[in-house]
Amino acid sequence: MDSLSYSLRVIWACAKKDIRTALTERLFTIVGLFVPVTVLILMSLFAISGGKAPTAVVMLDQGPYAQAFYQSMDHAHSFILEQTSTTEAARQLSAGEIVAVVTIPADFDSGLRQNQPVSINVAINNLNTDFTNDIRRAIPLSITSFYASSFPNLVNITTHEVDAYPQDTDYIPYLAVSILVIALMIGGLLQSGPASAKEWESHTIKELLLSPASRWAITTGKMLGSILIGLGSAIVVVIVLIFIVGIQPAHWLELIGYTLLCLIIFNSIGVLFGTLIKQRMPVIALSMGTALPLFFISGAFGPISFQTPIIQWMAPLSPAYYLIVLFQHSFHNFYLNTLSMGANTLILIVFALVIIGLETLALNRSVLSH
Repeated sequence: MDSLSYSLRVIWACAKKDIRTALTERLFTIVGLFVPVTVLILMSLFAISGGKAPTAVVMLDQGPYAQAFYQSMDHAHSFILEQTSTTEAARQLSAGEIVAVVTIPADFDSGLRQNQPVSINVAINNLNTDFTNDIRRAIPLSITSFYASSFPNLVNITTHEVDAYPQDTDYIPYLAVSILVIALMIGGLLQSGPASAKEWESHTIKELLLSPASRWAITTGKMLGSILIGLGSAIVVVIVLIFIVGIQPAHWLELIGYTLLCLIIFNSIGVLFGTLIKQRMPVIALSMGTALPLFFISGAFGPISFQTPIIQWMAPLSPAYYLIVLFQHSFHNFYLNTLSMGANTLILIVFALVIIGLETLALNRSVLSH
């Protein structure tokens, strides 16, 4: 019991020491606190700009059928629509401000009433293949949806859709939750890694290593200090996601628990980086260089079952993959793999224990080398 009590005092003392040090190293503290929020905002803006194709619609006919077709386009979830004039639409397309111009002709309603062919002109700036293909798929879908609602007797084949979930989720709300994971990842690595490396740069780590404190207590204390510092930025990031981006969690308790687990894992990895490399600038470079590849191979843009075989093989090797699965469930109630939420959580706990074990081992090896 005395040994456990002593280890707990060591943990708390190391945590307080790192917190005091972080408050004096304001530059690194500010980076650790604000980078997660910056990453979330910038990547969300990037996603917003790439989610739907900006499209100008020239309404030469204002009849009910023309209006119904415009509504069908609006419901296709592929356009950012703006009604404008022919001249302004041509200018915007020429300037590269929009992807397409859809012109609804003046005889749209009259032609349909007289069973005459009606031609809808679509001008596309096909510089971006993704946007171009979105337009080419969405226009026929809009036409089919329009006929199904306005002329149901003419449509002999209709679809019966069975949804796996009670609500649709747009690209932006889905991706923003994945971006939350990378924001917490980068914040944890940048907060704990440089702080751990600074101990070696300033040689203050020797005082700890010469003390009778156990290595795991020192490691846990350093990790706790960085978690407590990073908790503020994590709270800010979650607030931005909920109240500014506008994504409401389906399970609040899960969100709180997974956020804490995320901080534990990535702050542990940061402490490990700092212990191994012992210099702050290389640790920062490694943290940034590690976080972005992990994000892109971890199913950030959709379930990994939709991805290439190499991604499906690599993703489960990263804790970011399981965290994205858990955060998507906490926000959208999605099940993105065949494991239960408990099994995903257990795997992450094992990740954390292994990382802490590696930190302790690295600290012992560093002692022997010195």
